[in-house]
Amino acid sequence: MRFSCADYTWPLLPHGAALDLARALECAAVDLGFMTLRSHIRPETARGAIPFTAGVVRERLDARGLDAADVFAIPYTDFETMAANHPDPKEQENSLAFFRDAVDFAAGTGAPGLTTLPGVLFAGDSHASALARAADGLSRRVELAAAHGLDLSVEPHTGSLIDTPEKTLELLERVPGLRITLDPAHYVHAAVPVPDILPLLPHARHLQCRPGAPGRLQVAVEEDTIDWPSLVTPLRRQGYEGYWGLEFVWQEWMDCNRVDTVAESALLRDALRAAGAIDRGTPVGAQA
Repeated sequence: MRFSCADYTWPLLPHGAALDLARALECAAVDLGFMTLRSHIRPETARGAIPFTAGVVRERLDARGLDAADVFAIPYTDFETMAANHPDPKEQENSLAFFRDAVDFAAGTGAPGLTTLPGVLFAGDSHASALARAADGLSRRVELAAAHGLDLSVEPHTGSLIDTPEKTLELLERVPGLRITLDPAHYVHAAVPVPDILPLLPHARHLQCRPGAPGRLQVAVEEDTIDWPSLVTPLRRQGYEGYWGLEFVWQEWMDCNRVDTVAESALLRDALRAAGAIDRGTPVGAQA
């Protein structure tokens, strides 16, 4: 089994303790948060010392037998500030500076790639203009990541300009090399049926898994409405090589502070195992 777990699931604990929990959950790797003002590793304080910071994190991972599965780079605590498609050139400049730091951090930790946000629809924007700016900004970021041997993906999320599978595919078509970090709960929250999510699976570089339900972004496993076998089976058949990331968060946004993140992470891990989530590279037959 190749599970990863997000360190930012436990923001109130020291970083080492969060990594210890990931190991206790039998995860092989960790999704590292690189999020301004809220993750264990703070971009705003690491600036100017990114190689040192990455080295410290790498030592923490090595001491626990963990790998870096992904770096989740979020520029700020709202979706607009430093967005990849921000209409203000100064915000774009700041956003690219943040992203360069994120790339250097990811490379230093040994992560295979990083995740960022796709951008939003700004006041007075048309979807077409917002999408065009996002495509331009993300194309540049794909190049910056590739120069360090890293893959880049965006998370289609609630409140983004790609909050439906159709909009997500439209962006991917415009940005060669861009992939997605798929958290099905964001679509299920918006009552998107799982069959409509399936066309996105070939574009998935990384998975962020948590239980969800219509109108509820994060729920307990016993309340989960996501049909995980219908996602796991085609991913296996397509040769998905990434991690199965356990990604509960603990924050007030969208009432995502209502579950026991330790117990529910263990329950979700077991549910994914029951659904057929297996080690990368394990062959699977043509039959479902």
